[in-house]
Amino acid sequence: MLLRKHKTLILLLLIFGFALLLRLYKLGTLPSNFHEDEVLSGYIGRYIVQNGRDTYGNLWPFLYFNKFGDYYIILPIYLSGLATYLFGINEFATRFPAALLGALAIIPVFILAFFMFKNKTIALLSAFFSAILPWQIVLARSTTEGIIGSSLFLFGVVGLIYSIKKQNNLLLILTSIIFLITYDIYHPFRLYVPLILLPLLVLFKSHIKKKKYLLTYVGIMILFFALTVYISTTFWGKGRFVQTSILSPVSGVSIKLNELIFSEGQNHRLLARAFHNKVIGYGKEFINQYLTYFSPQFLFVDGWKNSRYYVPEQGLLYLSLLILLFTAILPIKIKQPLKIDKITAGFLFYLLFLAPVPAAITFVESPNVHRSVLLSYIIVIFSAYGFYKLLQVQYKKIPLIYGLIFLLIGEFIFFWHQYTRHMDLYSSIKRNDGQKQISLYIGEKSKSYDEIILPAEAAMSWYYLFYNKDFSTEYIGRFRLDARIDQTKKIRYIENSCPTNALNGLTFNKKILVVDRFSCTSSDQFKQIDQIIGVNPLMTYRVLVPNKQ
Repeated sequence: MLLRKHKTLILLLLIFGFALLLRLYKLGTLPSNFHEDEVLSGYIGRYIVQNGRDTYGNLWPFLYFNKFGDYYIILPIYLSGLATYLFGINEFATRFPAALLGALAIIPVFILAFFMFKNKTIALLSAFFSAILPWQIVLARSTTEGIIGSSLFLFGVVGLIYSIKKQNNLLLILTSIIFLITYDIYHPFRLYVPLILLPLLVLFKSHIKKKKYLLTYVGIMILFFALTVYISTTFWGKGRFVQTSILSPVSGVSIKLNELIFSEGQNHRLLARAFHNKVIGYGKEFINQYLTYFSPQFLFVDGWKNSRYYVPEQGLLYLSLLILLFTAILPIKIKQPLKIDKITAGFLFYLLFLAPVPAAITFVESPNVHRSVLLSYIIVIFSAYGFYKLLQVQYKKIPLIYGLIFLLIGEFIFFWHQYTRHMDLYSSIKRNDGQKQISLYIGEKSKSYDEIILPAEAAMSWYYLFYNKDFSTEYIGRFRLDARIDQTKKIRYIENSCPTNALNGLTFNKKILVVDRFSCTSSDQFKQIDQIIGVNPLMTYRVLVPNKQ
């Protein structure tokens, strides 16, 4: 009786457990390579929590960490740093906050689906699809701010809708605090939050009866709009946007416009202004970027190609979900018609089309699976609706849903195989393959040499210090932007991919060890004594010493 009474809750907990298992399984070694952004979160997070200052000497930074003019939002860094006190200084600890919150996201997905369809089956299916979705699993296992932010944001959306329905000022204020926290997690949420408040005020206007609640809501909405505008004017708020937006020179839009204006000729200035102005040029670029995120090629074939999340031969979504999305819009009769909440449905459709906007106004690494990950949480809800409708369809008294279930199981098995067996190799270049192995190797050999010389690029100093658990305060103020530091104890970092070439011709009066990147042609003055191999054997690093030592 108890199981029957709480069946939905038990099933939701089982789905959460499965989602957490998929995100925690071998989390410390899969992916094998620790990306530069991950080692930033792990090392800098632990450094600040342990010392009370960052590597530049800033006391308990609250808003950002400046890597190289790219102002990383600080809260995810703190979360990774705190996790190292629970699980040790390792990859698992650094990745744990995103993995945990990625699994927790199934709860607001369940609630939003239930708000819309008033159906527990669809809500549970939405949660299950979210639990097994490649897009969410891969990012949740990679220390991504977008996963942390999406989970909190969706909890905030649930609280916001519920507060409107209940006219509850306290819940509205608590929800606003959750939204405010997302501002300190990932840049897109500084755009999402104010943009969802305005349509909700319109959609739910018939529910808003209390003047006090309305005034509180409008006041909070204005504050968030003002906060977003203010942040966009600060150097730390617009730093990353300036680097990556379609308005930056790197997008190439300004070059195209100038070429077209020149092509019109000097005697056709009015035509040039009419057809080749910034509004048209940047507007078309935005539309082009935006539509990419709804492309079947992006969603179901190779959306993360050329990114550090790349899983070969695997889309962001299963092809099964494409079938379900088509089913969702087909006029199939349902034996027990659903009482769809049109207001919530309208809001979720709005959120569906809003989700790619922050990603669409950027150009670098576009289309970007990280900046657009919020889209995946809405897609699974509509896919679950398609699954529910397909339950009603039979062919010769055989439910067609059986075939789709087998297809979905097969796709999940295929994805898991591709991810666990092949992702590391295919993403090795993007994930600085070999840096971990170099750090551990040098840590073991350091006692045998007076000085060890490494290439400074790709955050090598952070990798070495993280894996050797060195968070000494003596480095405060010595770090330059982009993880550059001249020396940490015996380790010297040279601004050259091939340190042996930079050292060529010098005389050494002490015992030194040098590591060259895989692409280097070493100087004749040095001899190779060992090699360091990561995941990709084509990226083998060479360990060298001077011929005369």
